[in-house]
Amino acid sequence: MFKENLANLRAYSPGPSVEEIKRTYGLKRLVKLDSNENVYGASPKVGEAIAQAALLPALYPDCRDQDVRSELSWMLNVREEQFLFGSGLDEIIVLISRTFLASGDNIVMAWPTFYEYYCHAQIEGAEPKKVPCDADGRHDLSGMLAAVDEATKVVWICNPNNPTGTYINDRELADFVEKVPEDVVIVLDEAYIDFVTAGDFPRSLDLLKDHPNIVVLRTFSKSFGLASFRIGYAIGQSRLIDEIDKVRPPFNNPRLSQVAAFAALQDIDFMKDCTRKNQEVLAMTTAFLDDRKIPYYPTQTNFIYIKAGDPKGVAEQCKKKGFLINPFQDGVRITIGKMDDMKELLAVLETALSETSSKPSI
Repeated sequence: MFKENLANLRAYSPGPSVEEIKRTYGLKRLVKLDSNENVYGASPKVGEAIAQAALLPALYPDCRDQDVRSELSWMLNVREEQFLFGSGLDEIIVLISRTFLASGDNIVMAWPTFYEYYCHAQIEGAEPKKVPCDADGRHDLSGMLAAVDEATKVVWICNPNNPTGTYINDRELADFVEKVPEDVVIVLDEAYIDFVTAGDFPRSLDLLKDHPNIVVLRTFSKSFGLASFRIGYAIGQSRLIDEIDKVRPPFNNPRLSQVAAFAALQDIDFMKDCTRKNQEVLAMTTAFLDDRKIPYYPTQTNFIYIKAGDPKGVAEQCKKKGFLINPFQDGVRITIGKMDDMKELLAVLETALSETSSKPSI
């Protein structure tokens, strides 16, 4: 009775709650550094705005997210009709997949990258073509271009990439975009753009005018600290946005999510202070890793990917010491925490890497 293309998928498993883990390991404190959340929280203005907002529980929310739409239009110099809002970028990915993919189609994506691209191609019956990242943890753009064929409908580029933290620069992206067929949608997922410091990072919105097949994704979950409110958005030419909007559920962003997002946009200084602190702690972290010759990928995000021979073993030892980090196939991804937390974690991590004999070179 089920769709055959769901057979090899797994449901998202969040794992035990923080309180469950604390009970299991007898911990008084658990520092959560596994989901790339903003460790400094959200602007105080968000709490104030929510406290003052009327709940209006019997009424549907604004279907157009008009206040947030207007504010972003002014801030980004993009026309209002070029935005589409979703319940986090997860829903935007669902909507793009539903709009463009069907059985017999394929997508092209890097690997490792954000799993949801793969997942929703499978759900729609399309083939996910995974092109391995290069030895530096970066998208292999030439390999991805070679993977594009007549059945390709969407190319996904996570920039900076999750989980490696690496990025594609402006020249590389511009060259790639010019070579992708115009009837293939190119999605630029920029969830972590506010943490970027690289001077040659692409100005993706400038590409939209000449490339109607590009969609740019951004979110309030990371730098703005609103992960709990689940609100993200897509930007593209209105023809493309209108098509995706056909499959969007009405009233998909709750009213308080819109209130929170609008309030966060009124306090850009708070967001910038969070990203500044992230850079300070990241600099300390990479100095520590360099000093001990622990291999990692240079990152443009609020997390870092550290190579490990036994990622699950390393993550388990860190968990026992009160730190949640995320294991992958050949390394661990760690959210850049607050300064004191990261200093403590790095000492735990060094011991864990040593005890699991996991100091491979990149």
